[in-house]
Amino acid sequence: MERILEYIANDNCTVEKLLKSKGYSSRICNLLKKELGLVCVNDKPVFVTAKVESGDKIKVILKENPSKIDPFDCFVDIIYEDEDIAIINKNAGIAVIATNAHYGKSLMNALANVWGDFVFHPVNRLDKGTSGVMIVAKNALSHSILSARIAEDKQKIQKNVQREYLALVHNFGDILTGEGEIVADIGIPFGNSLVRGVVREGGKYAKTYYKVLQSCEQFSLVRLVLATGRTHQIRVHMSHIGHPLLGDDLYGGKLDLIERPALHSEKISFCHPITGEKMEFIAPLPDDMRDIVDKILK
Repeated sequence: MERILEYIANDNCTVEKLLKSKGYSSRICNLLKKELGLVCVNDKPVFVTAKVESGDKIKVILKENPSKIDPFDCFVDIIYEDEDIAIINKNAGIAVIATNAHYGKSLMNALANVWGDFVFHPVNRLDKGTSGVMIVAKNALSHSILSARIAEDKQKIQKNVQREYLALVHNFGDILTGEGEIVADIGIPFGNSLVRGVVREGGKYAKTYYKVLQSCEQFSLVRLVLATGRTHQIRVHMSHIGHPLLGDDLYGGKLDLIERPALHSEKISFCHPITGEKMEFIAPLPDDMRDIVDKILK
């Protein structure tokens, strides 16, 4: 698998410095050092340590050896695809990555049925029960750039990749209305790596914005925007404020109307990792959540 990229130097520096300014990680630069011919300056093969001058033409050949992946004959809704990324509207009930619990029947295996053997680079992973849009990078560079844009810390939240979700939440005790933000560190409070929770010490900073779209006595339809991307973040935060997701029995939700967490990745907005083009993709609410909205909230 190859991806060829070309650049024009706008400064006097090394090839490596130029590539890192384009988002290349140290790992990718180190891989380019292993074989002469993966980098050319003015059509001459060089290593990344070579110097370039303003106006020089740099060509990079990114190589990845595809992994052998067992195909899974399952429909995959690919709503956009180019050389560098694919946007998937994931169905609820399929895990993103093959594990012992989901061996051979993951999104990775379903994509292998479409693409053949490839290197799987999911950028934003959705829980098995969560539906909606997610990004799959088709090479290590795109994955590195988009992952870095999603990364954040307590002082500076990156907004280069904006993710919006829709959720149906219980109104236990009070009706959730209005909008606000939830800031609460998330960790592993019970020693069970499968379960997350709000913790006072040892957790990771997490921030979620919410806006209630519709409410009734029992439920609310909420739009949520992630400022960080912790495991089970929305599920934990909504449970923390007393409004767990319908169908999310792991965090206090009931299973009477839906048997999976009522969470849908509705929209993702970002700049293309290679071209810089602004992109936005939206996935409509799936039938199981739409039925609840239509029958109860309307």
